[in-house]
Amino acid sequence: MSLLDKFRKKHEAVGQEKKPTNVVKTSDAPKEKKAEAKETTKPVKAEARVLKSDTRHAYRVLLRPLITEKATRLQQIHQYTFAVAKRASKVEIAQAIHAAYGVRPTMVRTQVVHGKAVRFGRMQGSQKEWKKAIVSVPADKHLNISE
Repeated sequence: MSLLDKFRKKHEAVGQEKKPTNVVKTSDAPKEKKAEAKETTKPVKAEARVLKSDTRHAYRVLLRPLITEKATRLQQIHQYTFAVAKRASKVEIAQAIHAAYGVRPTMVRTQVVHGKAVRFGRMQGSQKEWKKAIVSVPADKHLNISE
């Protein structure tokens, strides 16, 4: 039993060391310094900020931008390609683009890319299916997908 007593004493000693030794009460601090600090601060003017909406849901819909030869050619005519969630609808994709990039798309086209058949020795299988979205934006807008 002396082994268990040794552990118990060790834990009791650790708990006693955690008590703070130097505690300053806020009521003891002089109130004059607080009044001086309030007088010296100048009122800050509210600046107009562009706030991004909540993008948590947007990045659940937009999985990643596709950067392929065809996708880079489509960017020249203001069409951007994304891999999206399998169950995402065109409306959800448009809302996610607006939330993430601040641009309202003019058109969203989707297609399901079927998984290719693969083979490892005698074992046959297939890759996963995934969904691709081609998003068109107005001619004067641009999406920075490299970020």
